[in-house]
Amino acid sequence: MVRRSTREVCILYRKLTLVRRRATPAGVTGWARPRIGSYLLDVRTTLRTLVWLCLCSSVIDCGGESSPVPVVETAEKSPFLNVRAGTEYAGDVTCVGCHAEEAAVYARSSMAQSFHRWTPSDRVERVLSIPLLNKPSGYSYVVEEEAGALYQMEFVSGPDGTRRNPLRRRMDWVMGSGHVARTYFTEENGRLFQLPLTWYRDHGWDFSPGYEISNARFDRLLPDRCVACHSSFPKETSYLEGKHAEWRPGIGCERCHGPGALHVAVRTNKAPLDSIVDHTIVNPARLSLDRRVDICEECHVHTAVSVLREGKSAFSYRPSQPLADQYGYFKAAGSIDVVSHADRLRQSRCYLGSLASERPLECATCHNPHQPAATGPARNAPCAQCHSAASLAQRTAASPAARDHRAGSDCVRCHMPRTVERTVPHGAFTEHWIRVVRDSAPAVVARTGEALIEPYFARDSAGPDAAIYSAMGGIVYATLATDARAMGRAATALDSALGSDHSRREALFLLGAASEQLGRTRQAIRALERALQVDSMRPDALRALAQAYVRDGRRAREIEPLYKRALEVQPALAWVRAEYADWLRNEGRRDDASREYRAALAEQPSLATAWFGLGLLLIDRPDSATTSFAEAVRLEASLAGALAPLLQVTTDGKKVSAVRALPIAVPFASPSNPLGAGVTLTPNGATLDIGNVPPRGFVLVSKPDGTLVCAIPTGDGGTVSWDFAIAPGSLLAEGLYRIRTQSRGPAGQLVSSPSRMMAVLRRTNSK
Repeated sequence: MVRRSTREVCILYRKLTLVRRRATPAGVTGWARPRIGSYLLDVRTTLRTLVWLCLCSSVIDCGGESSPVPVVETAEKSPFLNVRAGTEYAGDVTCVGCHAEEAAVYARSSMAQSFHRWTPSDRVERVLSIPLLNKPSGYSYVVEEEAGALYQMEFVSGPDGTRRNPLRRRMDWVMGSGHVARTYFTEENGRLFQLPLTWYRDHGWDFSPGYEISNARFDRLLPDRCVACHSSFPKETSYLEGKHAEWRPGIGCERCHGPGALHVAVRTNKAPLDSIVDHTIVNPARLSLDRRVDICEECHVHTAVSVLREGKSAFSYRPSQPLADQYGYFKAAGSIDVVSHADRLRQSRCYLGSLASERPLECATCHNPHQPAATGPARNAPCAQCHSAASLAQRTAASPAARDHRAGSDCVRCHMPRTVERTVPHGAFTEHWIRVVRDSAPAVVARTGEALIEPYFARDSAGPDAAIYSAMGGIVYATLATDARAMGRAATALDSALGSDHSRREALFLLGAASEQLGRTRQAIRALERALQVDSMRPDALRALAQAYVRDGRRAREIEPLYKRALEVQPALAWVRAEYADWLRNEGRRDDASREYRAALAEQPSLATAWFGLGLLLIDRPDSATTSFAEAVRLEASLAGALAPLLQVTTDGKKVSAVRALPIAVPFASPSNPLGAGVTLTPNGATLDIGNVPPRGFVLVSKPDGTLVCAIPTGDGGTVSWDFAIAPGSLLAEGLYRIRTQSRGPAGQLVSSPSRMMAVLRRTNSK
């Protein structure tokens, strides 16, 4: 047999890949990024969900160490061929053929069970017949069983105890191994939406973290960043966050070893190796310590903000590459995250003291996925390598701690205690800061100046692009804090850091999105136009620029091509299509708007705002309009508030001449809000009276996705009369809006009222 070099094998594999690609249909390639609403306005719930889902499968699996192997030191460029662009994933089934023993052990691990379809055979949940009330929203929830499946049902409790506005979703997918909890997702046309209730192993049913504060109901889309840590990488749909042609259960072999198709092709053909190391597949044991820890840190470091580097996606990280080249991680300034396991381990004296040794302490010292989890005294084996029973007995002989350091004592229980994390209900997690329990916690450094976040990686402190990524992280964090001033500072800092650099599409897009949120329309247009010069096919940037053009009063011939191009690139963007339909309706193109609404609903039938927009379009056909409104309110009960009443605004030129109420009868009612009535809306001649407003605050009028339209000063409070002007010479367009008040509390903190929905119909005076 002729011995081939690694280079020759790689060239052969590339040829095989090229042939395979030519045999498959061509398609738009690229990577998904969240829509502006998810990226900026829903970051708080998205990150909270992410942190929680990362914790659901937390468990100590202590295994022994593997035998010594040669270490391949990696620099910025990995020597492993399978991590290069274009290498395909083979799938776990392929790995089992040659690695059956390792696969069988790994299949029983928490990581392998972190994401899977719900089946009756692995059911642990009971039904829930006594409703759980979500106080902020007024919705109640139960869990029902039907035909061997489980459903979560949402409803509003009527005065007579009846269940009004019932809506239920089947529990299709489970995330979390069940060691702490299991949370659930319902599937709709390739998308997964998180359900409000989680099953906690030691408690039973309760709200998923974050839902008790901000109830996203059944429309919280599972983001790709969560999938990237709980699943084998799915088949992506280009430029579309959260929709995939196939969902793959569990964290598979290739998450730690990299794409396996090259390795399978070479080994199946029995090609000989040209060195002791097989470079066709990543073996983490042959990496340097930093690169080994990077593999774990991708999912086991939890910071307040994570920002993808330019050109990276949620699924682009490959083992053996520096994690700092994939993400910019940012902590809340001065904070320490107890459930950030890898970060906590780095603070341990055991870790720091072992760095210079031949076998430094690391994640895999205790968590060996290829060996059964150690139990009982065997869990102490990693500790005993440095802390023998004899040395401990000698050190503690005259101490009361001697009885706790006898042979067979459980080191983990005392030195890595279970810790209750306040942000996660009904769950305790292993503290990975290894210490003597009497030690105080690491000092929390008081935040100084205006910095809200601090970088995790050194390159974001002093690197050439540190100012850019710090500003990007600042924009996201300001959204978490609902702090417009902080967002304004971060947007200004990002604009300054970018300077004349027009090559960074992510930074430019984020600057444009933040500027749009802040009402800086011209700055938003400038940034978004530059982002599209880098990548003219990005649907989210095309859509954002179309919206900025609308706000800037641009002509239809400038706006419509942006929507059309976005939907040509990715036709499945139902929410963009519905927004395009809204624009067409406001342009008076009723037939075109109807076509786009119906196409959006065919793609995503649960899109309540599209049903509502279709109802506004059909308002002159009462029966059809009522049917559409009823479906919208069935899917989102709070939309009933926009119909009680529906506001018809008659204009004469650029002034409002009359406002009248058009009550629409639908068989659903908006849930009562125990936290307060929020704002009240009353038509009054040619103005709208907005009541229950605080002094020295603002009434915020936003689109349903949270994009701010205008802020109305409240003056001395009480009632404010509004003439629907959103800027000099510009009136509020027809459509659906969210309205709430915001002011400062006694300590200077932001105080917001519960929001209510408002719908406006525009009519022109025929005189």
